[in-house]
Amino acid sequence: MRWGYVIAVLFICLTVSLAHAQPSIVFEEESYDFGEVIQTERPEHTFVFKNTGTEVLVIQKVTSS
Repeated sequence: MRWGYVIAVLFICLTVSLAHAQPSIVFEEESYDFGEVIQTERPEHTFVFKNTGTEVLVIQKVTSS
């Protein structure tokens, strides 16, 4: 029975430590208003962000609306 408690405690400690190890993204600005855009224009804007987490941040899909 004692080994069951030891294994349970080790599992919980491992789970908690892995839960904190994750990427976290912080943007300098989260939105940008382009104003009125003519259909032939191709407006651009750069969003600056930083990974403040402890794991690698992978950006897989970016869309605009």
